[in-house]
Parts: sequence; C-alpha cells; structure tokens
Amino acid sequence: MKATRSIVTIVLCMFSLLISSHLMAANQAGLDASIEALKAEVVELNQELFELEEQLLYPATTSFAVYVSMESVDNFDVSSIKLNLDEQDVTSYLYSQAQVKALRRGGIQKIYSGNLKPGLHKLIAEIQGKDVDGRILKRSVLAEFGKARSSKYLEVKISHNEKQNRPDFAIVAVSYT
Repeated sequence: MKATRSIVTIVLCMFSLLISSHLMAANQAGLDASIEALKAEVVELNQELFELEEQLLYPATTSFAVYVSMESVDNFDVSSIKLNLDEQDVTSYLYSQAQVKALRRGGIQKIYSGNLKPGLHKLIAEIQGKDVDGRILKRSVLAEFGKARSSKYLEVKISHNEKQNRPDFAIVAVSYT
C-alpha cells in the first residue's frame, strides 16, 4: 500500500513536472515574441528620433550638404578631399582603396553637411590623388553660389576628360529629392 502510494506520488510529481515544463516553454515562446516586438519598436523609434534630429539640426532654410562622385574615372585614385567654405576649413577626408572602388561603381558620398545662412558663398574643394603613372595630382576647384531659404546641395564631381585623357574636377549644384 505504501509502495503503491509512493509510486502514485512519483507518477503525479513527474506528470506535474512535465506539464509545468510545457507551460514554461509556452511562456518562454511568448516572452521571446514580446522581446522581438520590443526590439522592432525600439528600431522604429530610433529611426524617428534620427529624422527628428536631422530636421532640428539642419532645418530646410539653412540645410547645406556637399557630396562626392566619380564618373568613368579609371585613371585617377582620389586620396583626399579638403573643403573650405567661406574662407574656413570645414572638413577633410582621406579615402581608402575600397572607398575609391565604391565611388567608381557609382557611389555618392556625403562629405559634409551643415547649416548655411541664405546669401552668397564660396566653396573650394582641394582634391589630391594619383594618376595611372603614380604621379601625385593636386587640384583645387572653386564654386561661388547663392543660397536661398531652402536646402542647397553641391557635388564635387570627378569625371574623365576623354579628349585630354585626364580627370576633370568640378563643383555642381544637384537636387536630391
């Protein structure tokens, strides 16, 4: 009788452990789903916060950005670009080989972003690199431009001059909308 009671008690304990482990697994699955939902919400809130920060830091009336691109340029490796805006150095950038390859494949890099009041301005880009023969090439390009009460985007464009078989450098106004 005692042995039967002990066996029944053991079976009941094992049965309750089995049921509780299934319940805990179900609770764990629900907890995992909740954690994933919270992660997705945090990512979404982070994106909204980034967009709000951009709007506050760079409002459309003062927003200004400079981009860099290369078009069909296989005979020049850009190594650095330095920007001077209204007689002040605002940024400089050193390029790795991987970044040069990305620009050659059509990539566009945002090299500078900031606030700029409406009016007339002067941007100088100093571009340094090497040609196919390994000679160091250094060029400066100047753009005088006006900025209205809206966003302004300029692009330092490195392209290939087929007639002279050398790279050309220019600063052009662009619209990224």
